[in-house]
Amino acid sequence: MKIGDFLEKYKQVYARENKISGTALFFARDINYVPRYISNVMFENNIIYEDNIFISIVKCESPFGVKSSFAKDLAKGLRVFEINVGYMEVIDVVQILKEKGIQEKTIFYGIEDILTSNLIWRAFSVIKKLSPSFVQFYKLPSDKLHGVLTRFEM
Repeated sequence: MKIGDFLEKYKQVYARENKISGTALFFARDINYVPRYISNVMFENNIIYEDNIFISIVKCESPFGVKSSFAKDLAKGLRVFEINVGYMEVIDVVQILKEKGIQEKTIFYGIEDILTSNLIWRAFSVIKKLSPSFVQFYKLPSDKLHGVLTRFEM
């Protein structure tokens, strides 16, 4: 969903729905296009926290260096936190969040499941399932994680 369409719907839902106290983190690669799992959580399941933060981890062209900051407030109760990291760096996401004073109550992330009869896409689906997820790579706290499955039929 394009960010403009998302924000329009988000503002309506945030204004009328009851909000859960605390902070929720949502991982997104690119904030210009909001992943489907986020709109499902917020709009289909009506799960909206008082403070919602999109976390974007951006790989830089330089090999080293880590910078993190709040990029911008998109709407009331919705912020963007960017972590810019060199392609050779291995970062501790939990530590970076703590240093910035982010005390998350829950962490949402998306999982894609691909169903297809096409042999090439089926091979891709198997490789994707066997590869470690970014949750394992970044060692996010398992007691706060909520994976949201999105099934793609091709």
